[in-house]
Amino acid sequence: DLIIPAKEVGGDLYDYYIRDGLLFFCIGDVSGKGVPAAMVMTVTHTLFRAVSSHETSPARIVSVMNTSLAQSNESEMFVTFFIGVLNLASGHLQYCNAGHNPPLWLADGIKKLPVEPNLPLGVEDEFSFQEQEVCLRYDDALFLYTDGLTEAENASAQLFGEERVQEVLHKRRNSMEHLKAMEEAVDQFVGEA
Repeated sequence: DLIIPAKEVGGDLYDYYIRDGLLFFCIGDVSGKGVPAAMVMTVTHTLFRAVSSHETSPARIVSVMNTSLAQSNESEMFVTFFIGVLNLASGHLQYCNAGHNPPLWLADGIKKLPVEPNLPLGVEDEFSFQEQEVCLRYDDALFLYTDGLTEAENASAQLFGEERVQEVLHKRRNSMEHLKAMEEAVDQFVGEA
């Protein structure tokens, strides 16, 4: 896991923990930058921990989080958010995507995890989020990221982009090697920009 803010503080978040043989994980990106985004990020992170401590359905977790964020959304910010609940014994993954970048599913090849086009969190307090499920095999992996990765710019204002992300991930590696390779590829691409 790696997070490098574009400014001193940012609105990207991720979290994960294991409860009752289930791996709960999430990633999110608050609209905007700076301190206001960081504050919404903190609230979102706290809500994820609080709600998922007694709930296992990703759609229900996201619904409760969304209602809370939408009803107290004075800053009019929203949060793109992805949550997964993985059964570590069976590989069964339940997930819900709230307007976030689809994770990349690394298996025999690389493909985007299919996601429903749900709204981001904080936009509409009574939105009905759709939950999905897939079964992961033993050596499959998911690569979760925010648009800060694909939108990293070089000195010529070119974006790193999804194609470069997939090129870096194309080789079989363990998770730490993938992160190191991605960090090196972005650093080399961005240079002094």
